[in-house]
Amino acid sequence: MSPVDIIGNLAAKNIIVNECHIMTSKKTGKAMPLFLITLDKTEQNRAVHHVTDICYMKVKVEALRPKYGPPQCFRCQGFFHSSKFCTRTPRCVKCAGEHLAKDCVKPVEQKPKCCLCEGEHPASFLGCPRNPKNKIEKENNTSKTTPKPAQANNATPAPPKVNFWEQRAKNATARQQPNPTTTKKPSQATPSTPITPTESATDIFEQLNTPAVRETFDLLEQFITIAHTIPTKYERLRAIKQLLGDEINF
Repeated sequence: MSPVDIIGNLAAKNIIVNECHIMTSKKTGKAMPLFLITLDKTEQNRAVHHVTDICYMKVKVEALRPKYGPPQCFRCQGFFHSSKFCTRTPRCVKCAGEHLAKDCVKPVEQKPKCCLCEGEHPASFLGCPRNPKNKIEKENNTSKTTPKPAQANNATPAPPKVNFWEQRAKNATARQQPNPTTTKKPSQATPSTPITPTESATDIFEQLNTPAVRETFDLLEQFITIAHTIPTKYERLRAIKQLLGDEINF
């Protein structure tokens, strides 16, 4: 079963596929019985999740799991932006040529070449030394192994640490206590328990972890990507309009 057969079979079911690629093993470089398809977010294309057979073969359609690491462009293989708004020169993920991956004619037995570090691996390899994730981990490991300078014996000892939040909670509790009086005993209401800063901070973190807030942050990241990758104001507004339209219609 070829990608052309898959695109044609899904088109007969009113599912329009933009691209279809055979997925290969990162260790052996051989083709796997897996296909990656990309399609627009339309109500008609939602039916792809209910497809159980293609070309008389049983299949299972799943959403692509997010890759561990920073986002990488499928067009230029750069990081921290998507191919949807990329205007850079295309670079092949398999052979480092100046063409898209779908137009690559590299034989399967030929070793891949990374366009980022010239290494013998695809540009999407998570172990690539040019991957920002590996640079951050390397810097963290270096900082951990670097010995700290010895302190002088006559150095002034550090003052005892005071927990700011505990001290603030104690002060707030003290202010809540009523002052003693010499008048007759009036009916006193039971003072309510003050909300400590720790409880307030926990409530804020719980609100930030709600699905609505996370979706808003994801949309904000896409706005930032558009602002950094599209040079003209007109094209940026046009891209934002298209993005908001996709989010509303999906």
